[in-house]
Amino acid sequence: FRNSKFLCSFGVAMATPAGTRRILQRAVERGLLHPGNVRHLGPPGELSCSAIGFGCYRVGGGQHEPGHLACMRSALQAGVNLFDTSTHYSAASQQEKAEGATHGASEALLGRCIAEAAEAGDVARDEVIVCTKVGHVARGSKVPPGSVPVGSHKGEGGEGDDWHCIKPDFVESEVREGSKRLGFAPDFVLLHNPEYLLSHRMMEQVPIADAWDEMYESLVESFQALERLCAEGVIASGYGVSTNFLSCMFSATGRSNIYEALALDRVVEVAEAAARREGSQKHHFRIAQLPLNAFENGAVLGRAAVVPEAAEGDCILAAKLGVAAVTNRPVNSLPLPGVGSGDWGRGQTSHLQLRDTKPMGSLQALFKRVLTEALKNSGVSPDRLEEVPLQQLALRLALSAPSACSLNGARRPAYVADVSAALKAEPFTHDQVRQAMLS
Repeated sequence: FRNSKFLCSFGVAMATPAGTRRILQRAVERGLLHPGNVRHLGPPGELSCSAIGFGCYRVGGGQHEPGHLACMRSALQAGVNLFDTSTHYSAASQQEKAEGATHGASEALLGRCIAEAAEAGDVARDEVIVCTKVGHVARGSKVPPGSVPVGSHKGEGGEGDDWHCIKPDFVESEVREGSKRLGFAPDFVLLHNPEYLLSHRMMEQVPIADAWDEMYESLVESFQALERLCAEGVIASGYGVSTNFLSCMFSATGRSNIYEALALDRVVEVAEAAARREGSQKHHFRIAQLPLNAFENGAVLGRAAVVPEAAEGDCILAAKLGVAAVTNRPVNSLPLPGVGSGDWGRGQTSHLQLRDTKPMGSLQALFKRVLTEALKNSGVSPDRLEEVPLQQLALRLALSAPSACSLNGARRPAYVADVSAALKAEPFTHDQVRQAMLS
């Protein structure tokens, strides 16, 4: 999975403010992107991104890889210029994953996509923002020191066991290998659900205060490694965390999100401490990634009734802290209690899809009607909502939230078409989003 032949094929091998503005301006001029869907990944004048990014989960490896590559190229042509992947993303079979042969497959395919698009003259490397994530240990590989088990196993050593690690040596090794698979330095590297450490400590019945102290000290050490990689140029622009922050209703394991939750303001303090330990007064922590959809709306509405410390949604808090909020899962929600049965992390794999179906499910039909009426009542013109599929309505809600970008998996042509339609439409106001989510 190494794209070494592409390492020297780019002019500027990183996203730049000028480059990212250039690709989005072309998309606006061609009618592919509403001007309101041009966003900043950080303060104005820094990198610019499309309001929807391509989420590379279940992309790369397996028999459908050619189709995934075609969809990624189509998304680029539709004006999408932010791509988010991870070392453990792939679309391979469970047997292939158990053998560890697919670790990094999504990164490799993304690198190939950008290299081929650049060779064809469709894009330049400096126009595209690439994020990857680290933390999951490849199945079948030697378990690094300091790893914690993911899921129900207790580390007995089964070949299908999943492990997670954020120790500095492992993080550095994964970032360097990921760069080789991509064929260039990633613009951003995020720790992927570091709270699995908390999940394991909870199962061990460690007091919450002790577990949190261990979590944040571990983050300091991990962030120090990421700061060094930024200084070295192995990471082009910065780093961040992809997690279910305190304002999210559910944890990564599907439980009520308290013990396993990270507090964004404290994470930023950790980044400041890590930078100081490395002899710098300025950290490179740039991105906070978290779930957001019409059901799981805590990132916008907060959770004051449950957790007073999370009264303010983390999208709003991120802006105050100078961090870009990037959201995910705009059309896939963990069902609220009493609304649907089965969700990630609770022994089943079902979830609520905010998507039109034929025949239309009763729950989806009701949900669509409630959202549409709420948007009309908040001042959205009815003609802007006429015959809009539920998945496009969900995408437009997510991209219109006070965040930089919403990541959507678009591995099928129909999914790319939904993204394209949402990016062409005028975004809703933040107040309209809030009213719809409150409904």
